[in-house]
Order: sequence, then C-alpha cells, then structure tokens
Amino acid sequence: MSLRLIVCVMLLSFSSLSCGVQDRGVYTFETIMVSMSDGTHLSTDVYIPKGGKKYPVVLVRTPYEKSNPLGKMIGEFFANYGVAVVAQDCRGRGESEGEFYAFMNDRSDGLDCVKWLRLQSWCNGKIGGNLGSYNSYTQLAIADELDVVLQIVSSANMYDLVYPGGLYSLETVHNWAFNIDSQHSNNISPSIIKQSYTTLPLENATMESYGKKGKFVDDWLRHEDYDDYWAKQNFRGKSNAVTLSIAGWYDIFLMGQIADFEAMPQRLKAKSRLVIGPWAHGTHEIENDFGGKCSTGSHEELSTKFLLWALTGKDTAELFCAPFKDARYNLFIMERNKYYASDVWPPSEVEATRHYLTKQGGLSRVVPKDSGREKYVYDPSDPYPSKGGTVLGNPAGQADQRGNSSRKDQVVFNLPIEKKPLVLLGEIDAELFVETDAVSTDFIVCIQDVFPDGKIVNIQEGGAEYIPGQNRIERLKISIWASGYQFNTGHTLRVVVTSSWFPRFNRNLNMGEPIHTAKKMRKANQSIYFGNKYPSAIILPILDSDF
Repeated sequence: MSLRLIVCVMLLSFSSLSCGVQDRGVYTFETIMVSMSDGTHLSTDVYIPKGGKKYPVVLVRTPYEKSNPLGKMIGEFFANYGVAVVAQDCRGRGESEGEFYAFMNDRSDGLDCVKWLRLQSWCNGKIGGNLGSYNSYTQLAIADELDVVLQIVSSANMYDLVYPGGLYSLETVHNWAFNIDSQHSNNISPSIIKQSYTTLPLENATMESYGKKGKFVDDWLRHEDYDDYWAKQNFRGKSNAVTLSIAGWYDIFLMGQIADFEAMPQRLKAKSRLVIGPWAHGTHEIENDFGGKCSTGSHEELSTKFLLWALTGKDTAELFCAPFKDARYNLFIMERNKYYASDVWPPSEVEATRHYLTKQGGLSRVVPKDSGREKYVYDPSDPYPSKGGTVLGNPAGQADQRGNSSRKDQVVFNLPIEKKPLVLLGEIDAELFVETDAVSTDFIVCIQDVFPDGKIVNIQEGGAEYIPGQNRIERLKISIWASGYQFNTGHTLRVVVTSSWFPRFNRNLNMGEPIHTAKKMRKANQSIYFGNKYPSAIILPILDSDF
C-alpha cells in the first residue's frame, strides 16, 4: 500500500461554476466549482459516459489533489462500464477554497456533495466510494448516504489511529500531518521530521518544524483521551453501505478497521467482506512478496470488481476467485502464504491460549510453580528504537530487529517451535504483573520471529500506559494487536517486554505530565513479575487447522 493513496473525488451542494465541457471520446469531462452550504466552493472533476442516460456514480473526495493522471485513468475506465466518476479536492486542498482541517469537515462537505449529485440529470442516485486511506475516511464519514464503500487501509474512528491503546502515534502523525498541515510539504525534509520526534514540549514541534502552530496536530495533542472532539469525527457503526474492507496486518488502521467491520449491522455484514493481507502503510524493509500475486491476490482488481458489482449488478461469479475465497473474512497467513476463510471473527477454529512467562526466560502453557521477577531501567533519553511495524513511513511492516538484541532495557522470553508449525490468527494480548517507581510509564510488548539464520522479524507490537495504583504490583492488560502468521519449525517465537517503541509511539517521560506540555524526564525502575502468585502471560490466538 502506498504512503499516499491518491484519489478520485466528488462534488457538492447547491450551485456550481463550470469551466466548460470537454469531449474525450467515451466520456465528457468538466471541472466544476461546487458550492457548499456555507458558500465555500470545492473544485470537482466530473467524468460522464456518453449516451445521455442516468448513471451510477463513483465518488472520491481527496486531500491529495484530484488533478493527476490517476483521475483521468479512473474516469475513462469506469466510463466504459457506464459509470460516472466525480473527483473532488477536499476543503482547503488542491483547487478548492477554504481551510483544510483533517477529518473535521468531511461529513458536512461530503453530505453536501451527495446532495448536489442527486440533483444532477445524469445521476441515477446510486453512489459508491473509491480508493483508500484518507480517501476511504471521506466515504466512511457519509457511509449512511452511500450504496457501497471501499474501505481500504482506513478507519471510521480517527482516535484509534492517533492514540492506539492510548499511546500517541508520534511517527505516523508527524510523517503525515506535518506535511499536510504545513501546506508546503516539499520544504519539510526527512531530517526535520526526524528531529521533531524529540522536540520537548511536543506542542512546540509544529512551530519548530514548519514555522507555525499546527491547525489540527496541536489539537490532537491536547485531546489525549477520547472525548467530544474525537466523537465528532467517529462514524463507526453508522454505515448503511455494503462494504469491501481491505486491511493489512502491518497497517496503521488494522485494529480500527476490524472494529469498524464488527460494528456493522448483520444485514450489511452478510453482503460485505473483510480481507486482511500482508500489507503495510509503507514499504517493508525486508523484501518479501509473500508468495506473489498468485498467493496474495490483487486488492486493486478485487476492489474494482466489487465496486462495479455493487453499482451495476454485474455477475459476481468471479468476484472472489482464487486466491480469495467467497467467505466473509479472507485472512492471509504469512509464511504459509495462503488465505484462511471464515464467516466469524475471530475464526471459531482459533483458541486463545495462555503462555505464561517463566523464570528461565521461556513460555509455558502451565503456570510456573516458582515465582520470579525481571528488572530493567527505562531511560526516556535513550528510548528503545522502533523499526518497521504498524507505522506510516519507511520502513514499515517487516524489518530486521537484530539491532536491538543487546539492549539492557528489555526482558526477553522464547518459545522454540519444534514439532510442527505454530499458526497465530487473531488478536494477541498480554496480561503482565508490573511495578514501577515512576509517576506514570509505559509497557510495550513485541512479538517476533527468530529465524534459524539469526534474523529477527517483527510480527506485532502493542503497549499501554501504566499509572501505579494503591497496590505495589498490579496486573496490566495490553493489546498486541492482531496477526496472521505461521512460525515454522526451527524458528523461535520471541516476546520482548520493554517500555518504549520510539518513534512509533511517543516516549513516556515518566513524570505523569500531559504529553503536549511535558518536558521533564526521569529514569524508571521497571519490574515484570511472573509465576504462581503473579501469572503474567501472553495470550496467543492459535489456529490448529490443516487448511
């Protein structure tokens, strides 16, 4: 998946200004300034098949500038199938008027656009969205007014993106939002973005990086907890549209996207599909084609077929052909390089199995009789480096983790895979008994695959903030997100417990201050307890099937 999935967009409201119709063979093309209900004009490209009929419409609203070769390509493609295309620059982006504020205006402007569309003589009233990432969010914001949604690496709840598990997505936010918010992205170098990760306090990072206070980034920092600010941008569970949801095991939206699909009413779920492949919101550092297109399939081709089927009623016989299966969930198992089909999430064949941490640095299905404790010091001035994973950037996805092997600020537990492969499919969780001398701190859990040649590949990671209560030692629950992965024999499943994964997540300074103003830091003495009295465990979703 590309870092910037570019778009095709649509139009809006009650009045419009045209720059003239162009004849382009099988379709006509026109750029229109469509007026929103508040008088702001949004630039909209309209591709209408010739024939003078009423047509279904593919609508894409984008912050990435509609005037690019992709728009022409999509307009011409769908025109051949009797489908109109409308591509619109979001408010304050491209050739549209107004001020861009991420996610905040996409419902009101999107609804104005749909209202305008339905007044057009060439629209038959059937409307579907197209393309991914932010472009999918513009669909989800108005999914109660659409007939079909293509949700490609995106989510209806942006809080899940910015604060997964309550931890701030520092690298993702800075890589994307700084460039968008600055309005002159070519002037922000990767070195400046990298430098911004360590700016303290974080509320100064936008000014120091591109010379002005952030329009929306600073607001994100001030709203650490889910509140009315985020609720206004959350459209989970509000869809009336049949949906093809395409997610990636290493994608930044993974857990939010799963939650979106599970929140759909049953009548929509029956017609909708969720596909999770080995994709990331960037480029894997480790080259891996996961068996090639014959194994992963083409999500682009599948999306196009699904959209045409939903808008035109064309035959679906070949819609979910190999390697996909005609099931509600197509879940790719990495290293097996094959989809597992299921009609429920998690699959009924999956058993959530506790593996307890042991004194010898192992993992056991039996609670150890002996209790133990492992200690380390977490220093925010030297945070544990993240590499790859569920981040928007490069590298993302799979990356070699050997560079962190000798660090002292971690505890490692290993499970050798000896008799047969171990397949994980579903959400991985941890329940750790922890102790700290900090006012507030974080605990991070990473799942990794140690290959026989010594290479260490990240599978998934997650974390949670810990604020000590009355008890000295307390249980902390951590979501390590979900995965579909096969550990082959001769490999080792490795669990790493540490207190930072930086810059994927913002580092906790251990002082308990709000992240936007925090600048003082201190070291924290961390303890992980395990054994009969404190049964710390990793809960692995094990699939025992010879599919």
